[in-house]
Amino acid sequence: MSTRRRRQQNKKSVGAPTAPKVLKTDVEELTSIAGPSADGGSGEKHKPCQNSKLSKLTSKLTKADSAETGADINSEDKSSPYFSKVKSPEELDDSSVEDLGEAAQPKRLSRAFYEQSCEDLGKALLGQVLVRIHNGERLTGRIVETESYLGRRDKAAHSYKGKTDRNSAMFMDPGTAYVYNIYGMYCCMNISSQGEGEAVLLRSLEPVEGKGVMSTIRAANRKKDSPCKPMKDHDLCNGPSKLTQALKIDKASTNQVDLLSHDAIWLEEGEKVPAAKMVVSKRININYAEEWKDKPLRFYELGNRCVSVRDKEAEKLMKDS
Repeated sequence: MSTRRRRQQNKKSVGAPTAPKVLKTDVEELTSIAGPSADGGSGEKHKPCQNSKLSKLTSKLTKADSAETGADINSEDKSSPYFSKVKSPEELDDSSVEDLGEAAQPKRLSRAFYEQSCEDLGKALLGQVLVRIHNGERLTGRIVETESYLGRRDKAAHSYKGKTDRNSAMFMDPGTAYVYNIYGMYCCMNISSQGEGEAVLLRSLEPVEGKGVMSTIRAANRKKDSPCKPMKDHDLCNGPSKLTQALKIDKASTNQVDLLSHDAIWLEEGEKVPAAKMVVSKRININYAEEWKDKPLRFYELGNRCVSVRDKEAEKLMKDS
């Protein structure tokens, strides 16, 4: 053989790639072990070592899949903006869950609120909210001025001479509405307290809900020759007959009504007026009551524009004291 031919042969043998050795992978080996056997799948021809290896491989693959799946889930959850906000049932704290429906529902005043002396009730009513339902709409006002009438001992009280058909509501359970007519066309509203024939007159409200309706009602009640200027909010209920007009309160519908259970008129809890902002003065338009006309039984909120009449002397004494 020539030298040239011999070199070409050596070159081919050195440069030719060798066939790769095929090794069974775990999956292939698992398939060969778990696959159907010649006995129709009974598994009787598999050796014990093969079954053991099958078990180990199955466990290994299961753990690997679980770890991979868990990693994917954790990765997705942590990337979500809501992940940190989600709590398990065990982590939830019932005390931190607020019942908004109940919290938003105003609290109607209970019998216990009205079961106090007439003078104390006159003060306590300041800041509470009078509610009237008119044509399905809430008309409400915050009480800012009251007067107390102390029954059989008070010469200014309707009950001074005893119980009559007109004043019988003053002798009913505390929290009963006493509505009477004045001047043949207007009404005033009182609320009974503890004590025989004792009640508190509501003198002024600060309108809260339904101001537009109140304004329309008040405008309709104006005299024909009165100027029809737009009514300001603080003028809607700044007097005992004005507030009953604005809230459509009359004797026929409201007298002797229990304010605890009625579905068209009641009182709701508001913000109590502190003593530092409460003016105590004599009552208005009761000159017939002799010595009782000067008794300090009128109470109003200092600085509130909805008050019917300010007592500047009482306010000055209050500031100086």
